[in-house]
Amino acid sequence: MAYTPTRRQLLRAGGATAGTLALGRRRLAAAQSTVDPDVLIYPDDPLYADLRHGFNLRWIGSPAFIALCHDSAQVAQTVQHALDNGLRITVRSGGHCYEDFSSGNDGGVIIDISPMASVSHDAETGMYAVEAGARLLQVYTALDEQFGVTLPGGSCSTVGAGGHITGGGYGLLSRLHGLTVDYLHGVEVVHVTNDGRAEIVTVTRDSMDADEQDLLWGHQGGGGGNFGVVTKFLLADLPEAPAEAHLMFHGYDWSTLDQASFRRFLQNYGNFLAEHSGVDSPYKGLFPLLGLNQLASGHIGLTAQYVGDQPELLAEFARAVSDGLPSPTARRIMVGHHRIVSQSPEIQSMSWLTATRQMSGTGPSRRGKYKSAYMIEPFPDEQIDVIWEFLVNPAVPNPSSLLQVDGYGCQVNAIDPAATAVPQRSSIMKLQYQAYWTDAADDDVNLEWIRSFYTAMYGEQGPMPDSVMDGCYVNYPDVDLIDWPTLYYKGNYARLQRVKARWDPLNIFNYQQSIRLPEDGATPTV
Repeated sequence: MAYTPTRRQLLRAGGATAGTLALGRRRLAAAQSTVDPDVLIYPDDPLYADLRHGFNLRWIGSPAFIALCHDSAQVAQTVQHALDNGLRITVRSGGHCYEDFSSGNDGGVIIDISPMASVSHDAETGMYAVEAGARLLQVYTALDEQFGVTLPGGSCSTVGAGGHITGGGYGLLSRLHGLTVDYLHGVEVVHVTNDGRAEIVTVTRDSMDADEQDLLWGHQGGGGGNFGVVTKFLLADLPEAPAEAHLMFHGYDWSTLDQASFRRFLQNYGNFLAEHSGVDSPYKGLFPLLGLNQLASGHIGLTAQYVGDQPELLAEFARAVSDGLPSPTARRIMVGHHRIVSQSPEIQSMSWLTATRQMSGTGPSRRGKYKSAYMIEPFPDEQIDVIWEFLVNPAVPNPSSLLQVDGYGCQVNAIDPAATAVPQRSSIMKLQYQAYWTDAADDDVNLEWIRSFYTAMYGEQGPMPDSVMDGCYVNYPDVDLIDWPTLYYKGNYARLQRVKARWDPLNIFNYQQSIRLPEDGATPTV
């Protein structure tokens, strides 16, 4: 995000630097509580304007103050201060929430944990500790360079660990190594007790208490900000970081595609993943991303990464997917969040960390709307026809709108749906509908495009679990969803409600799609 470097520089300069920016009212308010006065950022502070929004510029909040917390004690103090003053609490790590669940907290307090960004290793226990404010690229770099291990997580570099991991977490190594939460051994959380006290707890897989086990399980895909403020993750048995990665960037000019060749392209892609997404597939080291950009962009982008000792499989994948299609062209392209610096039909090999950095680009902060879907089977023909129509004949063309189709499955699907809070463990593709724009005057037309597209694909209820679809990804939140408990959590929602009742009984941590207390309803249909 655009404000990150400035904020980091200020924070790294120490608390005194931040304190020199404080005005009288800020110090007076802090003096009435136990919160460090250098933590609280009020509207008259020069930092406030940059900190009141995240990645999605549709959500620019007007909180009473923002708390930049450096450790769990400061988080607990801020939570207690908010409770004592009747202020609503939302939590922000990297600021990439697609909806207004964190930054859109007018009159409340945003607890921003981005200063908490350390990555460490305990040689005695073998645990890796990642503070929840660390950005993903920071995490990968530290784990690789210091310890020779990695974490299968997302490829957008500035996403914060706090939201990413609690929502499940996946990325270019997930077909090979599974989801991020499959390696979660423990969490440190600031929660609120039944009598209104902020309390710091640490729970691990070794905990003997069933409630503590439930709290850990709830953070393995239940979504961020539901049970408290997670401040630290403990990770175990992390895989060795790959030494090398092989990348492929293909572009297909829209001018060379007709509806028949487009249909063949999507059939090729879906059929390949249906055949090669088993747990023991030799292609589990392959992760493809298909960027189906609108016609106005001029092209479709296909990106793939392979790690393993059979790099020739990447070329075999390319041949299978492009069978019967025009030859790919060399061009600079952008596939969703993935900014491709240089693009060539030829396979490029480089160190894995270099590849990760190249694939970790993120676009500028803009206005946006997003939707998601998991697929168990390839695209039905009628869905392909809908995709064609909304990409080729939109009411108002937007070269920054697309449908991204990621490969899925393999090791992800080796885990039981109830073992973590992520129930989607049989999918072969993961879809993300994306629309980006800069002017608020264009909100309505872009929202209409993505909503109409989604409804034409799945109907008013969305991609309800059936023989083809398998719900939605909680880390791509969408307030348009009607039965979101089923779409996100399926049969795991009832247990998440029990976790909520035990660890946030006063429902202090709430937003439009937060886990409901059992008595509040919102029970899934399946």
